[in-house]
Amino acid sequence: MGMEWMSGWARKYAATPEKLAEGELRDARLSLFQAERQLLEAEMRVDYYRSVLVFLEAIAIDGVESVADRQRPHQLALPQRPMVLHQILQEEPADARRAV
Repeated sequence: MGMEWMSGWARKYAATPEKLAEGELRDARLSLFQAERQLLEAEMRVDYYRSVLVFLEAIAIDGVESVADRQRPHQLALPQRPMVLHQILQEEPADARRAV
C-alpha cells in the first residue's frame, strides 16, 4: 500500500517537462506584462517632460503673462450670476406652473 501511494504521489506532483513549461509560461507572461507596463509608464514620463519643456520655453520666449492668458479659459465679458428660485419661476410660462 505504501509503495502504491508513493508512486501515485510521484506521478501527480513530480516535475515533468510539461509542468515545468507551464510554470515557465506563467512567469514569462508576467514578465511580459511588467515590461509592457514599464514601457507605458516611460512613455507617459517622456510626454510629461516634453510638455514641461514646451511650457517653459514658451514662458522664456513670450513671458509668463502671455502664456497664462493663452491657457486661461475664455470668459464671458460679463460673468453671469447663478439664478435664484424666484428668477427661474418668473421665466417659466404660467401654463407650466399650473401643470405641476
